[in-house]
Amino acid sequence: MRDTELCRHVLGLESPWEVSRVDLSAEGERIDVWVDHPKGTRWKCPECDVMLPTYDDAEEREWRHLDTCQFLTYLHARTPRVECPKHGVFRVRLPWAEPMACPLRTTRRRPCSSTSSKRLDT
Repeated sequence: MRDTELCRHVLGLESPWEVSRVDLSAEGERIDVWVDHPKGTRWKCPECDVMLPTYDDAEEREWRHLDTCQFLTYLHARTPRVECPKHGVFRVRLPWAEPMACPLRTTRRRPCSSTSSKRLDT
C-alpha cells in the first residue's frame, strides 16, 4: 500500500477527495498531507445542494488534524468553489472543516480484552 493510500484510509477521506502527496518529518515529528480532487469533479452548492461544476479553487489552506501517533498532522488543500446561478460563488463544504467534524468517525473501536475496575487505595 502506498503512503498516499494509507493516509487516505487513516484520515477517513472519501471520493472525490484523494491524497496527492505526503511529507513526513521524523525530526520535526510532523506529517503534512496534501488533499486534492480530480478535474471535472462536481460539487453541491452549500446553500441549495444543486450539483455544479468547479468554478475555481481558492488558495491553498492548512488545517490541523488529530495527531497520527506522536506526529503532528496537517492537511493542505485548495478549496473548490462553485458558481450557483441562484446563490452566487461559494466555497464547497469540506468534510474535515465542518463544524463538529469528527476525523475519527470512520474508526472502529475494539473492546479491551482485559478491563478491570480495581479500586486504588491512596
